[in-house]
Amino acid sequence: MLSGFLVVLGRSDGPENQATYVQQIIHARQQLFTGQLIHTDVRSLELAAGAESPRLFRVDILGSWRRAKPGEPQVPVSAGAQIGVKLHCSGAGLRCTSLSSERQNVLAKNGGATWVWDVRAQRAGKASFALTVTAYFRETSTVLAEKTPMRSRVDVAAPKGKNHWISWVEALWGWVTGAITSLGGLAVSASAIIAVILTVIRRQLPDAEADADTPEHVGIDRRRPRTRSVPTSRPRLRPARTQPSATGSVRFRRRSEAHRDRE
Repeated sequence: MLSGFLVVLGRSDGPENQATYVQQIIHARQQLFTGQLIHTDVRSLELAAGAESPRLFRVDILGSWRRAKPGEPQVPVSAGAQIGVKLHCSGAGLRCTSLSSERQNVLAKNGGATWVWDVRAQRAGKASFALTVTAYFRETSTVLAEKTPMRSRVDVAAPKGKNHWISWVEALWGWVTGAITSLGGLAVSASAIIAVILTVIRRQLPDAEADADTPEHVGIDRRRPRTRSVPTSRPRLRPARTQPSATGSVRFRRRSEAHRDRE
């Protein structure tokens, strides 16, 4: 109640009240001290598209420094106020669901707070993370200090059992949907986008499937051609040669013998 009253008093008109509000902000900033931020290394998440169980991303802000575990990134951060931590996720259908309050108090050097997110990826590809840390003046939206966003990128693996070209098509579709979202009110032809995707899929298919999908030639008459009947000439039958009979042979020999006797 007292802090809310002071904030309202500080925001009211009048030079004295405005000066009081400014003095409170200056004093609150002077009370800040350097704390320690430790967060999960995104490479250790080993993200895979369509994984059944989500991965946990954790952030700890401590009032004093301690030795971090191997592989835990750590950076200095302002403490001694109400701290707000946000995790921004993008790419590969990445979803980061917060499991803790966005703003928590880290007021003393022996104190601390923890933030946790569930991380899931829907598609294979590049995923980006951006972590922002802000120190607020009490429960207001007045910013006392804000750290430069800490960015990191990681590759999301394709789910097991999928071919490379299928993952590539999914990544392409993710890029197309992202482009449509970024274009906003601009008119985008859905049929043209689908045609491009189908063309790319056909080029990425194996040769056997490409041969099977080769379109047939149009305009070819596949009816059975007609055959002309060619007249065939019948072979002429020659009379069979007859052997001379026995009576004719005897007569011929007698004539020959009679002719020789005359000579």
